[in-house]
Amino acid sequence: MVYRYVPIVRTKAGEADALGNLSAAAKARVFPVIRMTNAVPATFQAKMVQQVVNMPFALDGANNFDATGSVGAFVALFNGLGTGGLPVIPAIPFGADQAYIAAASGLLGSFAPGLVLQCSLADLPGIQNWASHTQGWNLGEVDLIIDVGGVGEHNPAQYANYISHTINQANLANHPWRSVALHLWSAPRDHGSLSYGRNMVQRKDWLTWQGVYPNVPFDLDFSDSGHVHPSLEEVPGYAMANATVSVRYTIDDAWIIHKGVATTGPNGIDMGTQYRGHAQTLIADQDFNQIPNCWGDDRIRAYAAAPAGGSAGGRPQWAAILLNRHISLVADRLP
Repeated sequence: MVYRYVPIVRTKAGEADALGNLSAAAKARVFPVIRMTNAVPATFQAKMVQQVVNMPFALDGANNFDATGSVGAFVALFNGLGTGGLPVIPAIPFGADQAYIAAASGLLGSFAPGLVLQCSLADLPGIQNWASHTQGWNLGEVDLIIDVGGVGEHNPAQYANYISHTINQANLANHPWRSVALHLWSAPRDHGSLSYGRNMVQRKDWLTWQGVYPNVPFDLDFSDSGHVHPSLEEVPGYAMANATVSVRYTIDDAWIIHKGVATTGPNGIDMGTQYRGHAQTLIADQDFNQIPNCWGDDRIRAYAAAPAGGSAGGRPQWAAILLNRHISLVADRLP
């Protein structure tokens, strides 16, 4: 059995950098689903076309449709990515607006065969009938994602038993889908509850999946929202200006979170100094690296060696670095 990693990421320029700089070995195990934010950065499409070559992925525009009331931006981005040479397919959440479903269905087969269908655990018993009879899709070309949601408050072993039981009750042993993945997330929304300095936070999404996949009678791929909370809300500028300069580094079964301070106020420290310090602390950690060919780790080493006054990156650069590290590690650790 060769399992696949299905990270659900966002239309951010840094996330295009993270995907584009994955190693060939990581790309071979990864199938991203990219959720459109309310407003898509102008650089996103160009970065994807330039960097994410020959890597299949899906585009989910349901959130953008809900925010704008139009499928225009979704269709334009989908076609722009596809005509740029990328093998993109549409992603459709069960329960999405019919106008979005119709638009996404109309793009089937444009640049690659198939679609992604996402449903909740509760909707699993009826999803096959809806997809095949109501929508008329060929289920052999549908990648199903079972979305369990947030698991950060649950005991991984106990919740894994519940999920396994629920999936097995749906009788998926001989399912018709092209693939099936389990989506969970547990990354904290922010660092408000954490202490200054080094913190360890369990990756309960990964731990829960590890308790589920051996106990279902088919290959169940892993899906999460990367190392971040899945919210697509834009952080207001004033909040970002007052946010701590912190990093979230993925290791086996946990995140190392180094919480810094704001850049302003009586105890503020400039961003470059903090990021350089975080980089130097990370490369000295016994859990640093531990995987081959990770661009994110190479960038952390470079920032650690940067002289005072030299560039140690900013928030967008570190977002790309840390996501690249997360995806690289998960792809390497898959069974």
